[in-house]
Amino acid sequence: MPDQIKDRSIGFSAAIGDAFRELLAGRSFGAHTEGPVKKQPKPELSPEEKAKQEAVMQKFYPNYMVDQSTRPGSYPMYLMIDKDHHSLLHTVQYGQSWMYSIGDAALVHCFTQDGNYYQVRLGLDKSKNEVHGFYADPGTFVAIETTGNNGVGFSQVSTDIPVGGDGAILVPRKDKLLQLFPNQRDIIERFSVDQ
Repeated sequence: MPDQIKDRSIGFSAAIGDAFRELLAGRSFGAHTEGPVKKQPKPELSPEEKAKQEAVMQKFYPNYMVDQSTRPGSYPMYLMIDKDHHSLLHTVQYGQSWMYSIGDAALVHCFTQDGNYYQVRLGLDKSKNEVHGFYADPGTFVAIETTGNNGVGFSQVSTDIPVGGDGAILVPRKDKLLQLFPNQRDIIERFSVDQ
């Protein structure tokens, strides 16, 4: 059962017809049931751990803000990218929809698990091949920079974080990326974490 509803749910390990039969009869016919499960408090980070986590997050999500109140099932995250604060190459364990919000267009560099590199321009100017949003498949490494094309000085883009996600950020090994994508050496050098 999903974590967010475990405290008010009962699960049956049976076909739905057998589960209804047990519910209506009020007795067991061999299905295993579980729940509800009392919510467990999440472990708290120390102030030092929180500061370290925040420093790491800023490398991949510069000047970010998470809105924890508007959408069921996910949290919108907004990133502000400027010429001095771009995001570094990373991926997450789920696919991500990236959307342009305001400011200059943003350039997203994408490296796929099957060895393809492509760029997406997030913005509103169709004459410059800009799109308002796109979906990056799970496991696609992305890095985002501002184009500075409108003279605003920043780009704001957004994505969603699933409520049940573990928050893990996966970072590629620079040497492996350089092997797989020798033609993108400059991009890889600029947007990789020093390890």
